[in-house]
Amino acid sequence: MRSLLWVRRVDYMGILLGSQRYIVRNSAWLIFMTTEAEHKSEISRLITQANVCGLGARETIPIEVRKIIAIADAARRTLSLNEIEHICTMCKVSKEAVAELIEKSPKMIACARASLLYKEPGLTVQGGELFPEHRAMACWRDCEQFMRVVTYGVACNCTEITDKKGMRALLELYTFLRVPVKALLYVLSELKILSFNSLQSSGYESESFGAENAFNDLIFALNPKSE
Repeated sequence: MRSLLWVRRVDYMGILLGSQRYIVRNSAWLIFMTTEAEHKSEISRLITQANVCGLGARETIPIEVRKIIAIADAARRTLSLNEIEHICTMCKVSKEAVAELIEKSPKMIACARASLLYKEPGLTVQGGELFPEHRAMACWRDCEQFMRVVTYGVACNCTEITDKKGMRALLELYTFLRVPVKALLYVLSELKILSFNSLQSSGYESESFGAENAFNDLIFALNPKSE
């Protein structure tokens, strides 16, 4: 899973979904990064190196499961029902818990987003770090991608979900593009609580702690203070 929130594609995709033509908001103006060869080169380098999902390298996970995860991650998609059943059987995880987490992800992201904007309403108004609208939309799309990788971890019964080297490049890219990492970490913290509570209330205790610890791994990797 590559690249991030502050560069946007001309088709308005979030950065984690990739980028082609780069537009970066820098204080009071927009700079077309394609006209700045040195900036384009640096961003391209970081996008190539940035990666979130590290489950493919976890030798504690059966190789067959790692291959399924690698295929899904390369396509930036959630697991299919057949894949969930197969992985959960091999990793001794409740397939219902994983299916529930995937199904409820959009609603949980919406709740976390609302909580952030209630706490910091200035983020999406002119002058805010999530203004104009395409920047906020890219942020929410990136949250969807982070959530997707968490569900992989829960299905695999593995809480160490991140690619540490890829996350360092990702954080460097966020810093380079002046992404409001603090706001993103808040949303991820809210998603961790929502996911834990949802799975707990449905009786999936083991999976609830799996989701919590997967989010902890992600949050730690994305926190500049952990460097």
